[in-house]
Amino acid sequence: MRILYVEDNMANVSLVKRVARNHEVINYVDGDEALANFERDNPDLVLMDIQLSGRLTGLDVVRTLRERGHKLPIIAVTAYAMVGDRERCLAAGCDDYIAKPLPIPTLVALFAKREKELQQKAPE
Repeated sequence: MRILYVEDNMANVSLVKRVARNHEVINYVDGDEALANFERDNPDLVLMDIQLSGRLTGLDVVRTLRERGHKLPIIAVTAYAMVGDRERCLAAGCDDYIAKPLPIPTLVALFAKREKELQQKAPE
């Protein structure tokens, strides 16, 4: 499984890479770079930090991906944990929301669920 993690905090990237050790993790630190390489990278799952360095927010990137017709799961991964933040992420096109600090059991379950979905879709 290919996981695109758009995140500018390398400690968080390292954690996700350790948890997803059996999967390929592609990381970009800003939204422009993620969008420019998205089709080439062809990820199976996107983890999207909402507060990115650069000109675009994570929600800008999510909206653009949805406008381009991409249907894959996009999970907001953010330190924003105020009332209404989850709803704002979902309204922008995210499929789910994980608040930082990243809970390892949640990541493990998320990766296992997506891997199972991909196996069920695979041609026999």
